[in-house]
Amino acid sequence: MMLTPADVQAVRFTKAAFGKRGYDEDEVDAFLDVVAQALTALHDELAALRGAPAPDASFGTSTAAESAMLAELDRIKQRLSRLEAAVRN
Repeated sequence: MMLTPADVQAVRFTKAAFGKRGYDEDEVDAFLDVVAQALTALHDELAALRGAPAPDASFGTSTAAESAMLAELDRIKQRLSRLEAAVRN
């Protein structure tokens, strides 16, 4: 069950039976169980999100493999330029 802040604010407990003070313990305990389940779910979700990489965390960064490929591409471009120059001469 998804618990919202409005749910918490809207909860109303029955007054305890005549001769007792406070609220009905069973109602309060049941509500606290719901709150505990909701908090557990939120903590689990937060832990999962903290463990996952941010959606744009890798944007603009390159891995070692990407860097090696870019370096090889530059070498190939330079060799192509030299071959084209040699053909013209």
